[in-house]
Amino acid sequence: MTEPNSPTAASVQERVIRCVAQVLAKSPSEVTPQSRLIGDLGADSLDLVELMYVLEDEFALKLDKQDLSLSAQLGLPEAEVHDHEVLTPKALQLLRECYPQAQEWLRNGVTRMQLAPLLTAEAITVGLGRKLAAKEEPHAS
Repeated sequence: MTEPNSPTAASVQERVIRCVAQVLAKSPSEVTPQSRLIGDLGADSLDLVELMYVLEDEFALKLDKQDLSLSAQLGLPEAEVHDHEVLTPKALQLLRECYPQAQEWLRNGVTRMQLAPLLTAEAITVGLGRKLAAKEEPHAS
């Protein structure tokens, strides 16, 4: 019943939206890929922690708090994403490309925590997709 290789991006996104809706007591139809969890859906930091656990169960993965962040979708090692929580120029450049509508947030000196209001279901889907792909990679040839 499981799909060959890794789940499709569409199926991952559908499952993420369902989990977000569950945690925030919303109908899945109220959650779009572009819905900002904090700004649009009213999530708070405790909701994000609960969401992390729900996603772990849903995807049979162990997640870290940074997995539910915009920086998780960049595909960079943590050391290249931030320096003492301040985003690196490389990370800022990649985020500016991904989020042209959020230029006012993506300024020099911004911290990962300050980006939390931009977190969307789509951003979580991208980060989870990378983590799932890494999990599916064969460890031995």
